[in-house]
Amino acid sequence: MPACKYGCAPVHQFSNIVILIDMQRILRLIRAILTGTISLMIVHWPSPFGFEIRYRYYRKKLKYLGTNVKIDTGVYFQNPEFITIDDNCWIDKNVIILAGRDDSTREKIVRKNNGYPGRPGEVFIGKNIHVAVGCLISGISAGIYVDDNCGIAAGSKIFAFTSHYRSEKSPANDAICFNILTAPERQCIVEGPVYLEKNVGVALNAVILPGVTIEKNSFVSINTVVHRNVKMNSICSGNPGQVVSERFRNK
Repeated sequence: MPACKYGCAPVHQFSNIVILIDMQRILRLIRAILTGTISLMIVHWPSPFGFEIRYRYYRKKLKYLGTNVKIDTGVYFQNPEFITIDDNCWIDKNVIILAGRDDSTREKIVRKNNGYPGRPGEVFIGKNIHVAVGCLISGISAGIYVDDNCGIAAGSKIFAFTSHYRSEKSPANDAICFNILTAPERQCIVEGPVYLEKNVGVALNAVILPGVTIEKNSFVSINTVVHRNVKMNSICSGNPGQVVSERFRNK
């Protein structure tokens, strides 16, 4: 078909372009469906075979994955390239581990932790660690370091980065929202690296907040909210968490 007298392209050429665009969209959709289906199968496949395929898959995705590591069903890693899991660990069902940098313009309240051995935005899980069912570990921006032989019980949460209820610069500013979906100028974030030293136990539903170090051989009791550092060989309990006794007592 010849072009029109005004130099327009033939109608069939436009039709071909539309068909090509539609085919590209269809191919992208098919690719997304296949990728999503494969990821879903990997994350939720039960049995020893599921553990094996997850290990092989995440060994390529994580910054480092040690030997004899079990990653259970329903586990989610945000920015896996910022996450290290060392030898002989079990990341149990439905655990969420968040990592990565935050380059936003939101106001930030920084809780310093001078003894923190890790890197900003990274989550480090040491050797011989069980992170139990339904835990949330959020090391975004500041980072979290869990040293060897620690245990984190079901439902516990560790935050190096979280929303704050008001601005520190302008405490009277009632435009601040406790909501990450609002505009950056309406948010305030509190962040600080969290360090669990060797042989720390964290009991059911405990919460550890930004900037905290829990020194070695300490134990955090059920439902405790840890706002400040916990000294070595202590039992910390309550909200706010307080040291109530020694963990290991000398006879």
